[in-house]
Amino acid sequence: MATSAANKPRQTSSGRSRRSVWQSILVYPTLAIALITAVPQWIEKYQAHRLNVAQDRLQEALKQAALWQRNLSCSAAPFAWYNSPNDVKIDATICNSGDIFVQAVTPDNKRFMRWLALDDVVVKITPSEASVIPTASATTLSGLAPFGLSRPAASMFHRAQTATVLCQKFLDSRRLLRRVQTPEGCFDEIVDTFNGTVVEKKSAPCVAQC
Repeated sequence: MATSAANKPRQTSSGRSRRSVWQSILVYPTLAIALITAVPQWIEKYQAHRLNVAQDRLQEALKQAALWQRNLSCSAAPFAWYNSPNDVKIDATICNSGDIFVQAVTPDNKRFMRWLALDDVVVKITPSEASVIPTASATTLSGLAPFGLSRPAASMFHRAQTATVLCQKFLDSRRLLRRVQTPEGCFDEIVDTFNGTVVEKKSAPCVAQC
């Protein structure tokens, strides 16, 4: 009997631990479901931490970066600044994809860029909404038409200057280098495509070589 007991395989603590976990999952299916549904959140949290982006802004950041990739040639199109009443320079370019590229420069010379996807502009209307909205819109427009025709609105913006993107290239999956030519000279700017901000800017030769 002593020999039989000695030859009996001993169960390791790690083996007991693994069995305990699986037993818990089988006994408590709610726990298993909670763990499975939490996996995407853990992955998103890890990805946000790795990219140094707030978790609640991760999806929008990735979407903005994808729009840069999809419309890179369009973002290099010549643009003209317009001064708004509060002295913010703005420009918008409509790309062949239907996406819109918006740029702005604040009075303290901070520059921002943002993409507006066509899918975000086109609103999907359900059949029940479609039967009501056109009538309401027509009523509103007909009521405003006489006023609009009698008093045409004056433009609130005036053209400031034009600029041309000589070249651009991705430094990595997030940062984009652009060389811009203006009447005052040329400069290189590095754009964070996740949030559309210019993280670095310096003078550069007016040569189309990035």
